[in-house]
Amino acid sequence: MRVLLLAGGGGTRLWPLSSEERPKQFLPLLSKKSLLAETFARLRPLTDEIFVATTQQYVARVRAELPDVSAERILAEPSRRNSGPALLAAAEKFREDGDAVTAVVPSDQTVADAEAFRAALSQAARVAEDASVVILAVAPTSPETDFGYLELIESSSGALEVARFIEKPGPEQAAEFVAAGYFWNAGIFVFRPSRFLAEARRVAPELVSSVEHYRELVARGRQKEAEEVYGAIAPISIDYAVMEKAGRVRAVPLRAGWNDVGSFRGLREMRGPSDARGNLIISDVPVLAPGVRDSAIVVTREGVLVLPFEREGDLRAAVEALKRNEDGRK
Repeated sequence: MRVLLLAGGGGTRLWPLSSEERPKQFLPLLSKKSLLAETFARLRPLTDEIFVATTQQYVARVRAELPDVSAERILAEPSRRNSGPALLAAAEKFREDGDAVTAVVPSDQTVADAEAFRAALSQAARVAEDASVVILAVAPTSPETDFGYLELIESSSGALEVARFIEKPGPEQAAEFVAAGYFWNAGIFVFRPSRFLAEARRVAPELVSSVEHYRELVARGRQKEAEEVYGAIAPISIDYAVMEKAGRVRAVPLRAGWNDVGSFRGLREMRGPSDARGNLIISDVPVLAPGVRDSAIVVTREGVLVLPFEREGDLRAAVEALKRNEDGRK
């Protein structure tokens, strides 16, 4: 099996811990290692063919975190265009390099049971021989609105078939999905590149053609033109671009204590509260917060955050507003 780690994201859900310069995958949130380094170590017993997809901006950080990964295995896109173009470009390369079954794994997630995680990937690799793509599905523990959901049914072969994708529902719909037995989409995909690309060409022909054009220009040494072509591709996730429209999508349950480390509440659950009032406090200086409960209090050079966990859904908009104000002052 070949593994592709996705390490190009620059999310805002953990601001001010994460930033454009040092996003979540490069942070040591759960140990002394970064999430990227932990993910790499978790997968190393499964295969030594591990590649990393990132943007040119983060190549130096990837090399610093993963010194055992050769430069040839760091697939750097010239600009961030979300997971769709990056994953398709990597799939084209892997198809040409032998078409080995490939697992695509985000580098900013964690699991409690690494052995169970590797076993699920191995099972998905077997299922992939009769599917366009296999998704690892997680049984939800709460009606989260930041995750995609999967409606699964049993196919005639006995495998689980993805009947429907629902991306980031509202609170009421998420609660209905949990009650109905839907699963979370962990964003972890396993496929034979040739089969996956054939399905991608069927459902997203323009996107695949643009990625192919970009790779052709790179191969011909026309780097500047290649960067312009890639930069003109509309940013889109692989879920929206391909997965939601694809046929013959199968699923394998992941029972390994999965967590996407995507919220301060989730981080508190993994690290434990910092005080008796249920707060998560991350700071190199003393913090006093009498009367404050169930909140994240984060102090870094990037800024200061005081966020009740019940208002965590407001953080993204607040960070975007802050960036607009900063840009306006420049």
